[in-house]
Amino acid sequence: MRTRFVGWTLTAVLGVLFSLGASACNFYFNYDSISAPIGTVGEIGIQVQKTHNNCTLPSMEEYAIEGTGIQILGETAWEDKGGGVYEKWVQISLSSVGSGSLKISKTCTKEGYEEKVLPIATQPTDGADTAWVQAWSGTYPFDVTGDISSVTGSASLRDGILTVDTISVPVGSSVSLPEILPNTVRLFTLRSDNAVSALLIVGDGVFIRFDHLSS
Repeated sequence: MRTRFVGWTLTAVLGVLFSLGASACNFYFNYDSISAPIGTVGEIGIQVQKTHNNCTLPSMEEYAIEGTGIQILGETAWEDKGGGVYEKWVQISLSSVGSGSLKISKTCTKEGYEEKVLPIATQPTDGADTAWVQAWSGTYPFDVTGDISSVTGSASLRDGILTVDTISVPVGSSVSLPEILPNTVRLFTLRSDNAVSALLIVGDGVFIRFDHLSS
């Protein structure tokens, strides 16, 4: 699960970690910033260094990991590396053009709230044969077995039901959609056992995946 971000502009060398500074918990990412085209998928390493001998947080799951302008597709469990250092890898997809971020934070009774933010800039497609270009042209860009189809049209979302053209599929609240979607989007769906599920929405400045929800 440790694929490099091919083509990403890095201002840090992979494996060199950057600290938030002296505090009860030091947070580290293996990049200090990322810039890449929309639809790019890659993985980010996160480390937490606990400096208190008696940490008041009952579990590593108390550390919150959140994304803005990106989707978190999956993550490893926290691994104890020794010496009060814990490590996790997070797989992300760049879903909205503009400024985004990946943030780790915690709130404890000793030191209160602390966070570290990794800036992520999502660029428009560069014209190459990217996942966004493939999808917008009508080719689903990922490996999925089954009956895949797509429709284009205006999109509406109401009560967890996404409708594009004549197709309506449930998306629930597991994936956050932009408040305003492009005027025209392409929706990919998968039909299986007489049920239809959403796979991907692609449009101007957006690339929103649903396939990871069933994996």
